[in-house]
Amino acid sequence: MLLYICIAVGIFFILFWCAQLIFFKLHMNWTNRIIPSDEQDADVGVTIIHPIKDLDFELEKNLESWFRQNYTGPVQHIFSFQDPDDPAIPVVRSVIEAHPKIDCQIIVNPVMPGLNGKSSNMVNGMKHAKYDIVLFGDSDVRVKQDFILKMVRPLKNEKVGMTTCGQVNIGGTDFWTRFFTFTQNSETDFIWAFLTKLGIDVGATGAAFAMRKKLLMEVGGLEAFGGSLLEDLHLGNTLYRMGYKLVLGPFIECHVQKLDKEKSFNYAKRLAVGIKTHIAVELPTFILMVFWYWILFLLGFIFADPFVIYLSFVFMALRVVQGMIMRVLTKNKIMLTDVITPLFFDLFAAFYLIFSISNPYVTWRGIKYSVKKGGYIEEAYIEDELQELEEHEINV
Repeated sequence: MLLYICIAVGIFFILFWCAQLIFFKLHMNWTNRIIPSDEQDADVGVTIIHPIKDLDFELEKNLESWFRQNYTGPVQHIFSFQDPDDPAIPVVRSVIEAHPKIDCQIIVNPVMPGLNGKSSNMVNGMKHAKYDIVLFGDSDVRVKQDFILKMVRPLKNEKVGMTTCGQVNIGGTDFWTRFFTFTQNSETDFIWAFLTKLGIDVGATGAAFAMRKKLLMEVGGLEAFGGSLLEDLHLGNTLYRMGYKLVLGPFIECHVQKLDKEKSFNYAKRLAVGIKTHIAVELPTFILMVFWYWILFLLGFIFADPFVIYLSFVFMALRVVQGMIMRVLTKNKIMLTDVITPLFFDLFAAFYLIFSISNPYVTWRGIKYSVKKGGYIEEAYIEDELQELEEHEINV
């Protein structure tokens, strides 16, 4: 009986894996199919707010992609910083100077108390927004030339609350960088984006999203969500509860070179806290998504059933194959580490989903946050300030 149950469970999840791959391929085909902008867009102005902190890899290329849009309507760009000495400011200024006809401005404001760094940048950017449609885009992403069009047109439907995007991570040769890109692609593009396309409430992603300014103000503005490290999930959940639809926009690219192990761990913490808090009812489902064949493996040992153990090995092999196909679809080269990455990711994800609250500290974009249950910020320290504080405590 156990063997038959394991076979049935395996068939179900293998079909789920196949559905993920098919969805990604079809949505990427749509992303790559450029749609021309015409007169229907000419009267719809868009403010694009870019929250930026520090230099991202190939920042200039990322920014250029935002400036080379085919959108016929008026566009305003606001580049929002926290530090006047941020090394990214000269790069942004040089790109702006190369496009003198585009409406752009750089603003600098310290982090607002009670908000995370990114939300603070976005809130300050909103104060300068001219147009009724506001599009937020991270500085580490690169977009197709019809990106604004595909993000804005769905918002003409009053039932649509937000357009939001999956971020495809590309690059890296060392294990931890490749593990980070696999983690983000798995979670964002093959799980979150897939479920969002099906209309399931799994929140939103913050790499790039667009809303009508009026609706954003109705829900309390970004200030109402920026007290959490998971403002995007929180905002998406709120819109779902209000009866609005979230539309999946095109995939966007994030090119990386080298990332350290800590970034992978801290991303996993943020993700796990988000799922446990904002998608709590489905937590067991998420654990099953990534851990099901490991559960079968453990059951085989517990019940001393060699056939179940062998079957779990077959499922592990198929998971590795699926992981390699995911690499190809996301334009990443296949390397030797990809044999273990999918299996390690599933163990890693399950561990953080279960134990994410045990360590209340998460470091992100140079700021260390002390968070309570739900990912809400208790205290925040810029890393240099935190080091000085720790040194002072040692001296005392």
